[in-house]
Amino acid sequence: MDPKKQAIQFFKSVLKNVNPREFLPDVVQWNQENRLLSVYDETFELNEDQKIFVIGTGKASPTMAIAIEKILGSDLEEGFIIAPPDTETSPSKIEMMEGSHPLPDENSEEATKKLLSLIKEIPHDSIVINLLSGGTSALLCKPADDLSIEDFQKTYKILLESGADIHEVNIVRKAISDVKGGRLLSFFNDVTLIDLVISDVPNDELTSIGSGPTTPQQISYDKAFKVLKKYMVWNDLPHDVRNHLADKMDTEAQNGGSFKTNDLSNHQQWIMSSASKVAQKTKDMLDQKGYETKLIEPAWSGLVDDFEDHIMNHLLESLKDNSENKALIFFGESTVKVTGDGLGGRNQEIALRMAKRLKDFDQSIIFLSAGTDGIDGPTDMAGAVVDQNTYEEAKSNGINPDEFIENNDSYHFFEKVGGHIKTGPTGNNVMDIQLVLIEK
Repeated sequence: MDPKKQAIQFFKSVLKNVNPREFLPDVVQWNQENRLLSVYDETFELNEDQKIFVIGTGKASPTMAIAIEKILGSDLEEGFIIAPPDTETSPSKIEMMEGSHPLPDENSEEATKKLLSLIKEIPHDSIVINLLSGGTSALLCKPADDLSIEDFQKTYKILLESGADIHEVNIVRKAISDVKGGRLLSFFNDVTLIDLVISDVPNDELTSIGSGPTTPQQISYDKAFKVLKKYMVWNDLPHDVRNHLADKMDTEAQNGGSFKTNDLSNHQQWIMSSASKVAQKTKDMLDQKGYETKLIEPAWSGLVDDFEDHIMNHLLESLKDNSENKALIFFGESTVKVTGDGLGGRNQEIALRMAKRLKDFDQSIIFLSAGTDGIDGPTDMAGAVVDQNTYEEAKSNGINPDEFIENNDSYHFFEKVGGHIKTGPTGNNVMDIQLVLIEK
């Protein structure tokens, strides 16, 4: 098999191993006869009057909802999830509405209103299972202080193109939202809330996954301002957003600092799947295929320029001993400071950059970068794969890769030369995976 096609098959095998439909039944069990709900080693005993509700947001919420419906059966009272656009599967009993991603829009706002309406109506003493995954930051959308959805969307776009990392982006998101940073908790009655989480952020910090809507935490408007000034985008924000943050900073200063959102009295959270777990499964798979495999930890978070150097440093170190077929596994999410007006995503961007870095090697080196959600930026691709010949083959066909790099136009580069990875939405989201395969 062509080495690049083989790398794509490896990636697709990884996706099958981390499907929520496969692992969720091992996490959650429901004993209908004894009315016992188990999550890992924790057991919840329900009386005859207690009801079970399911809510969810994020890219993995549809597949998680389908799995939880099967587990609970007829004892599921009601449910509602917010899914990404163009979701191909949907649960049968749990209602689903689509929002927008990666930028929120009116669909996200309307779906959030519907979710909040259900949450407020859930009776006291109920059990609420919350299915949370990456993508929630755009899908769960309630602008603060009557900020318009247009201002909200423009702010998100500025943040995503600024070069700020996910933690910095979330600091600002939480400062302009009524549902992020633990604020969603304020809409619940006195219920038992169970968060089942698929992590898509470095270090699996619950405060950052989906902007932490049900994780109590500190919210600081001053920190949000500092992030915006750091990346020199404060003056680019809509007028109403700047006014909102300025007013809140004044209040924060008068009150002596940031504030913390409040938790519910009965609330537990579990991270069921994460990038680190998926990366380890990838290593196990490549070990079994006969590769001498190295998993590079921790998860990457930072600029794509630095990530490029990080990958090359490990590649050059591995090439010092060429006795075995080798594989390097990276995972995480890089940030791209967009200066051109092309089309692409961070996975296609790093793949195109690596095509240039690999062009001077005279042995087979494959580089693959793809999102486990099957969606790379505002495109219909998961990512791309290149080798040491990609750059020169493009030039020989009259295509200058440097022009596409300069214009942040990785999508159209791979559209012309090949190398795209298309899976469609996977129903999962645990950051990105990068593979380097070195043939001896």
